[in-house]
Amino acid sequence: MKTNTKDLVLTAVFAAIICVFALISVPVGEISFTLAVFAVFLAGALLKPANAFLAVIVYILIGIVGAPVFSGLQGGAGVLVGFTGGFLMSFPFMALITALSVRLFKKRSVLSLSLGMLCGLAVCYAMGTAWFMFVAKAEFSYALKACVIPFIPFDLIKIVFAVILSLVLSRQKAFKFDI
Repeated sequence: MKTNTKDLVLTAVFAAIICVFALISVPVGEISFTLAVFAVFLAGALLKPANAFLAVIVYILIGIVGAPVFSGLQGGAGVLVGFTGGFLMSFPFMALITALSVRLFKKRSVLSLSLGMLCGLAVCYAMGTAWFMFVAKAEFSYALKACVIPFIPFDLIKIVFAVILSLVLSRQKAFKFDI
């Protein structure tokens, strides 16, 4: 894979976008509703797979070193071992799955983006719920009620808006590349 300056700049821009969007959060019990998921979907939809993955890794590293970029203005490595650590660690895979779906279909379309984002969201729910169960020593049914069920409608709305916005933005020269 050839990386050029444009790819590196877009990767950095998306890392910054995720940092900003993650700050828009509303606590819902132990887990927060956050727009980081929306930003991760956009990174996956608009960047090459490796760059999408890297943008999210950079976001996580920024948070690990202490910058308050995780929901609730949190930062530091301790967040990754807390209740939301599994969700955060799933974000790079969400972006990668979305980007790979675009590659698999050989184009950005409602179908390729929606399928990629839904599969990425399933990975997010699985990793996040499993980690939550481990950290909170919670039963599966409680974890589903705390980590998944309240978020499904909002996450589906995020997917709809992420698909629409990424299709509009993909017409811009900055996001044109061989799929």
